[in-house]
Amino acid sequence: MLKFLQVNVNPKKRKTADCSTRALTSCLNIPYDTALDLQLEEVKKCYYDFTSRQVIERVLKRFGYVKCKTPRKPDNTRYMVKEMDQVLTKEQLENGVIVNVARHYVVLKDDCYIDAWDSGNYCVGNYYVKIK
Repeated sequence: MLKFLQVNVNPKKRKTADCSTRALTSCLNIPYDTALDLQLEEVKKCYYDFTSRQVIERVLKRFGYVKCKTPRKPDNTRYMVKEMDQVLTKEQLENGVIVNVARHYVVLKDDCYIDAWDSGNYCVGNYYVKIK
């Protein structure tokens, strides 16, 4: 079971609708402003909202990440964020994984899920892993 690590990488520590930027920052180990710049570049190309799925997917693609389908348990129920260590390999967790939960993004890294608030009991939608 993954542990919760509460981190708000927003430089002003604001609690605002910037989960996609925070996720990119934590997963890719890039500065917050760099993540914002990458998102803005993609917004200018595709004209979707700054925090949209389309924008984060385009940014992640630049770094070698691919989208994976919603994982299901044998009984067809969905995994919770804190259970994703049952789905992912150690290498995937070391590289960092971004998980989508109910219009929100969470980072899984090593043995933790990283977020500004505890989203561990939320069901996982799509997720993004790095490929070689």
